Amino acid sequence: MKAGYSVADLIKKEKLSEESMVKTVEALEQKVHNEAAKLLLAELRFDSAKHAQICELILKVLERAKPERLWDARIESYVDMQVVKKELERHIKLEDSMMKDVEKIIATTKDEAIKLLLNHIVEDEKKHHKNVRTVIDKSYEIAP
Repeated sequence: MKAGYSVADLIKKEKLSEESMVKTVEALEQKVHNEAAKLLLAELRFDSAKHAQICELILKVLERAKPERLWDARIESYVDMQVVKKELERHIKLEDSMMKDVEKIIATTKDEAIKLLLNHIVEDEKKHHKNVRTVIDKSYEIAP
């Protein structure tokens, strides 16, 4: 980290970069006439928009909670904790089912652009599972 810059400063900079990327890719999408290229560019735009939103949410948590570590901003109510945990676990099961469906489509299609995009979805879902599992494990561990 550069001297004089806080984590929040760096996240704000990243958020601005991602928002700029969304605008750049959006403009490029308008100039491209190949449908496969448009789909790939749309995917890039969606990812950058998602990354900007993640940065925004991190900034909100940092402003509100001021924890030393993000995991220290724990869910307070036991009932809320259990509801959220159950929903996260349900989400993993739903995504498992969706991944299986997408993998079937990948196996049946001959279109390489569709395969590329759908493989990206599967890889994203695998990352989501890992991240959700980490959230469950870290947020619900018993603090010392």
